[in-house]
Amino acid sequence: MKRLLLTGLLAAGMPVLRAHAQPGGTSAPPTPATASYQGHSFPRQRTPVEQLPLEGQAEILRLETLLQQAYTALTTDPAAPVFPVWRAEAVEQAAHQAAAVVPAWNQDAYQREAAFYAAEEARRQAAPRP
Repeated sequence: MKRLLLTGLLAAGMPVLRAHAQPGGTSAPPTPATASYQGHSFPRQRTPVEQLPLEGQAEILRLETLLQQAYTALTTDPAAPVFPVWRAEAVEQAAHQAAAVVPAWNQDAYQREAAFYAAEEARRQAAPRP
């Protein structure tokens, strides 16, 4: 129930900026930036609103927002959870919703970024606690 409420709040909080979005949008997101953490590189794709397709804008923004929250958690505290189950499930749901609305939108960078966070979460969970 908590996951559904949080997911709903995230979705409800995402503005649809129609004034700046492209009616047809682009069929592919821009080339993702590369981030690194403790010597490991991973893609971080954040799409400028004007490059998002109008149809699917909210879904893609929601996905990118969830991944940004994971990145913030990653870089804020080296022992704190990065990708807890609720966030992993919300990212998966957002990715499915975005793919349903904009099937041509390449989600490879999002998938690789999420996989990095999942691996880091597993590493942190396995680390001995002081």
